[in-house]
Parts: sequence; C-alpha cells; structure tokens
Amino acid sequence: MKNRKRRNFRQKLGLFIKTSTGLKVVLFFFTLIILSSLVVFAIERKTNEGFLSFFDSLWWTIVTISTVGYGDRLPMTLAGRIVAIVTIFVGMGIMGTVTGRIASFLMERQMKEERGLLDYSTMKDHFVICGWKREMNRVLHEILKCNPSISPLEIVIINSATRDDVNALRSDPDLKGLKFVCGNFFEELELVRAGIKGAARVLVLADYLTKGDVQQIDSKTVMTVMTIKNLNKQAYVCAELLDTKFEKYLKLSYCDEILLARDFSRSMLASASSGTGLSHVVKSLVSGESGTGITTTTYPNSFIGKTFQELRTYFYSKHNAQLIGMLENTGNLLERKRGALREAQMNPDISKLIPDLRNVKTIIANDPVINPPRDYTINKFSRGILITNSESPS
Repeated sequence: MKNRKRRNFRQKLGLFIKTSTGLKVVLFFFTLIILSSLVVFAIERKTNEGFLSFFDSLWWTIVTISTVGYGDRLPMTLAGRIVAIVTIFVGMGIMGTVTGRIASFLMERQMKEERGLLDYSTMKDHFVICGWKREMNRVLHEILKCNPSISPLEIVIINSATRDDVNALRSDPDLKGLKFVCGNFFEELELVRAGIKGAARVLVLADYLTKGDVQQIDSKTVMTVMTIKNLNKQAYVCAELLDTKFEKYLKLSYCDEILLARDFSRSMLASASSGTGLSHVVKSLVSGESGTGITTTTYPNSFIGKTFQELRTYFYSKHNAQLIGMLENTGNLLERKRGALREAQMNPDISKLIPDLRNVKTIIANDPVINPPRDYTINKFSRGILITNSESPS
C-alpha cells in the first residue's frame, strides 16, 4: 500500500512538472545557478583568491545573472570567462522570462479581482454578505459602524452587480480592501469561492438585483441559507425577508437571526399614524445619534444563576447603563439545541426527560425577554439588552 502511494505521488509530481511551464523555468533557473557556480569554482579556486569557497562562486553567479555586477569577484582564466559570458546571456533571457511571468501573474490577478473571479475559499473567520442593495455603500458603512472589530479586508460580498457598481464601492476610501465575488450567491460553487466554509458570520440580503416578485426574492434567500448551513453549520447566519410566510422555512434551516424588513417598516408607519412619536424613539436608540443607544452585551459568568435585579444593579453601577431585558439562546442556534439536548440526556431524573426534550425542540434563537421580573434567573448563552449613553464608561 505504501509503495503504491509513493508511486502515485511520483507520477503526479512528474506530471505536474511536465505540464507546468512556470515550474520548468524556475527549475532551469536554479539548475543554471548551481551548475555555473560549480564550474566556475572548479576552474578558478586554485588560481583566483576571489573564489576560495563555493559560496563565493554562488555569490558571483547570482550577481552576474541578475546583471547587478558588483565587480568584487571576477574570473581570471579563459575558461572561467567563457562560462561567465554564457551565464550572462542565458541569465538575461531567464530573468526576462521570470520578470514577464511575474508581471503577467500580477496583471491577471488584478483583472480577476476587478471581475470578481478570485478564489477566497481559504479565508477564515471573515464576514460574507450575500446580495445587493440600492445604497450598498451606506449599508456597508452602517455594518462597519456597528462592528468596529471588522475591517473591509475581512468582508466578502457575493452578488451579480455590475463591475461599475462594485468599483464605485471600492473607490470609497472607507471601504478599501473590500473583496467581491461575482456570481449567484445561492449556488454552492460561488459560496465556496467566497470562503463560506470558513466564514464566522453571514448576512443574506433581500437581493435588489433579483428579477421577479417578492416570492422569488425570498425563495432565493431561503435557498441560500439552506446551502450555507449545509456547508458551514458553525456560521452565524442572519437573513432578510420581505414576506413572513417564508419565516418558517428559515427557522427549519436553523437561521440564527431573521429580519422581517417590511413588517418592521409597517409597524413604524402604524405607530407614526397614532401620533405617539415612537418612531423617533426607535430611530434614536438604533442609530445612537443622540448619544443614547440600545445594544446587547455579554456579562461576567459569575452572574449565571443569579437574578435579573442583581445584573441590572451591576450594569447601572459599573457602566452607567440601564438593563431592560435579556436576549436568550444567542449564538449559533444549532449549537444551542445540541447543547440543550446533551444536558437533557444527562439528567438522571427520567420523569423530566420528555419535557426537557420538548423544550429543546421549541428553543427560539435570540429570543428577547423585555422587562422580566426582578427574580428572573440569568441563563447561559444569553446577552443583556442595554440602553447606554455617551457618558457610559467603556
């Protein structure tokens, strides 16, 4: 078995060397350097003090081939000078070939990058955005504002936008380094090219470029989430829906966060019609323009099992922030269900096994509990919902 593997490896290596022109050039280049160094060293070492060691000869060969020509070492014999002439002419040709291939490689890479054809499948812990919005630059600016730990270099956008639209994004100095993959984001091959297997977070937008009605747009979103979760179960996936009837399909696909954009907009319009001013309150809290904002945050593990009142006192005294609720079952939904299932199976009380298993089935990702009772128990995998202000210490 081992001999067969070695034979297969040698065959593949031989085929690669035969078919790779660039590798042939590199191998010839290094062969020329070693051969020329050996010949000159053998000829000059007895009569020329500049070639006392093989390293001296190697140094001379590299300097000669690269046409730098320091002149610190020179062949003195006729045979040595003939070797030098051959080395210079052959070296000039090889250096031209190598330089041309490097320039060709860089040009080809730049063209592929502009067309969205580069492969980012080896990226890890990055942020993938699927789809396109009308004011995509504003969307990206808001994303970066809410995620200060993320840089544009860690964002990969995948959609079928035109090259002009993408170049307009790249021309923005605040979005320098943004990566783009051109293709249908619901297709597995394109998602893999965007590095979906190593992505930490994924945002699936209700794609503005999708031709068709609301149903077609949301169907594309559901297909994308299902494909992503099949490729990377650990990624935190947030998806935007236009129609609530597709929400159940996203939940079945273990989508971690679902944004019902039209429902939210309708709720705000209805609230504005009643003259309550709630829309201004929501805008102020979400945008943080007034210095006050709403956010979710972690807390010390020592508060797990303690009461909501104790945690509220901690945030107010320590961070000058008001705790208004808890966000339960945060993080990856599939991981939360697996963890809850393990805990249920480890319970020695058989009478509680069935109810615990039912609770696992009904777990809701990112379930908000607003203004709970003072004695509400703080659970694992939850985050505090806070109202902060600009005077809150970091």
